[in-house]
Amino acid sequence: MDKVPDTFRIVCFLLLVIAPFLVFPEDFLSPGLTPEDVLKRIDSADAPLIVDLRAPVEFGIAHIPGATNIPLPELENRLEELRGDKGVLIYCLNGSRTRDAEPILYGNDIRNVYHLDGSFEGWIRGKYPFEKGGVKKTGW
Repeated sequence: MDKVPDTFRIVCFLLLVIAPFLVFPEDFLSPGLTPEDVLKRIDSADAPLIVDLRAPVEFGIAHIPGATNIPLPELENRLEELRGDKGVLIYCLNGSRTRDAEPILYGNDIRNVYHLDGSFEGWIRGKYPFEKGGVKKTGW
């Protein structure tokens, strides 16, 4: 009986574990904005609402300047905050929550949606400015 090499098993296991978290540019429904585009728009008259879809603790560690934290599980309950003429830029750490948020937004007639190319990981790797804080402290 042939024995399957351990290396092959490890690679297969890693692919099964990691594959659901891989996000490719063609996975998005919305057009992307590069970090440079976002920086140009942040202080302009046509600045979109910037929405960070991560958990509050992640948002508190670092976020795009001026971003609003609406964690993905709260998105459907806070849709009215996203209705506006200038659009909405959504992002998360690696794009997976962004991809999950798009059908929610489009399904609720929010059409002027953009995603951050490279997600927040790309923003940090590119050494773009970020803010810290914004989360209320708890008793512990």
